[in-house]
Amino acid sequence: MADLFNKHIKKATARTKEKLLEGIGKAKATQDEVFDQHAANLAKQAKNCEKLHKDVKTYSAALKTLITAERSLRDTIRENYEPDWPEREHLTALFDNLDIQSNDLEKAVCEDLPQSVSQYVQQFADLKKKVDKRGRKLVDYDHAKNQFTSTKASSKKVDSDPKIAKAQQELQQAQDLYLEINKELLEILPATYDSRITFFVDTLQSLFNAQSIYQTEAAKIHKQIVSQLDRLGESMDYLRVARPEPRSVTPIDGVSTGQGNGKGNASPENASRQSTPSPVQIPVPVTPSNDNTSQHRQSQVSRASEDKGNPFGSDDDTNQQEEKFENKVYPKLAQAPPTASPRSETREKAKAPPPKPKKEKDPTNPFDEDSEEEGRKANVAPENPNAPPGITTEQRSVLEAKASDELDEGWRLGELSNGKRGVFPENFTKKA
Repeated sequence: MADLFNKHIKKATARTKEKLLEGIGKAKATQDEVFDQHAANLAKQAKNCEKLHKDVKTYSAALKTLITAERSLRDTIRENYEPDWPEREHLTALFDNLDIQSNDLEKAVCEDLPQSVSQYVQQFADLKKKVDKRGRKLVDYDHAKNQFTSTKASSKKVDSDPKIAKAQQELQQAQDLYLEINKELLEILPATYDSRITFFVDTLQSLFNAQSIYQTEAAKIHKQIVSQLDRLGESMDYLRVARPEPRSVTPIDGVSTGQGNGKGNASPENASRQSTPSPVQIPVPVTPSNDNTSQHRQSQVSRASEDKGNPFGSDDDTNQQEEKFENKVYPKLAQAPPTASPRSETREKAKAPPPKPKKEKDPTNPFDEDSEEEGRKANVAPENPNAPPGITTEQRSVLEAKASDELDEGWRLGELSNGKRGVFPENFTKKA
C-alpha cells in the first residue's frame, strides 16, 4: 500500500515538473492537432447537449403542468354539464378521448424524451475523463522521452549502461499507454461528434411528432366540442327556467288621472264634482254695496274650500283668480274704481285697538299733543324709510293668521283697500 502511494506521488511530481519545464520552454511537448480538434468538438458538443437537456426538462415540466390543468378543466366541465342538457354522454366521450391523447403526449414528451436526452448527455462525462487521462499519459510519455534523452546524453557507456536500459524501458511503457488511449479516443471522438446529427433528428422528431399527433387529434375533438356547444345554445329555448307570465297593466283609477267614472276608490269630493254640474252664475242687477258684499262672501267661501283641499294654496293666487272671474262676469263693475266693502270696514273696526281715553294737553309741554291730533296722525300712512327707491307706500289692514296659513317669522297677513289679501314683510311696514 505504501509502495503504491509512493509510486502515485512520484508520478504526480514528475508530471508537475514536466509541465513546468514545458511551460518555460526547457522541455518539448508532443503536439497532436488532430486530437486537439476532436477534443474541442467534444467540448462544444457537450455544452450544447447539456443546454438542450436542461431546456427539454423545463419544457417537459411545463407541459406536464399544462396537461394536468387541461385535465382538471375537463373534469370541471363534466361536472357542470347538466344531465338534462343534450348529448351529455357524447361530450363525456370526447373528453375521455382527449384524456387519452394527452396521456400519450405526456408519456412521449415528459417521460421518454427527457430520458433519451439524459442518456445521450451522460456519455460526455466518460469521454471527458478519457481525454483527461490521455493528457496525463501524454505528459508521462513526454517525461519518459526527455528522461531517456538526458540519460543517454550523460552516459559514457551507451550499450551497457543500466540507466539507459531502464530509461528506455520506461519510455517504451509510457509510449504504449499513450498510443493505446490516443488511438481509442481518435476512434470515439469523431463518431461521437457525428452522432449529434442523428441525436438532434431523433430527439426533435420524437418531440414534434408527438405534438403533431396530439394537436391533430385534439383539433378534431375540439371542433366536435364546439358543435356540441352550438347545439346546447340552440336548445336554450326549452331549457330556460319557467318564468311567471307578465301581468296586464290595470288602468289607473280616476283619483290619480282625473278621468275615472266616479266608482271604486274615487273620493266623495271628486264624485260630487263629477256628478253635480257647476251652477252658472247669472248677473243680477243689484246695488253696488250688495254686489260687493255678495262678491266678498263668495270669495271667502271659495277660499275656505280651496284652503281645505289644498294646504299649499296661496291667498294671492286665489284672489287673482276671483278677480279675473269677477271681471269676466261683471265687466262694468270691474271698470269702476275699487271701494272698500262694508264688511272689510267692519272687520277693520273690530280688529282695531280700543280707543284710549282722551288726554288733555299739557300747556307747559310744547311737545305734548292731545289725543285728537294723535288720532288724525294714525290715519295717515307715513313713508317707510326702509322701502326701496321707487316703491310707494300703501295702507293695508292686518288680519289674524290661522294655523293653516303657516307664515314664516317676520311675515304678516293683510288686506289691501281693494279687498285683495296677501302676506307682507313686517320690517318694511310701519303701524299707522
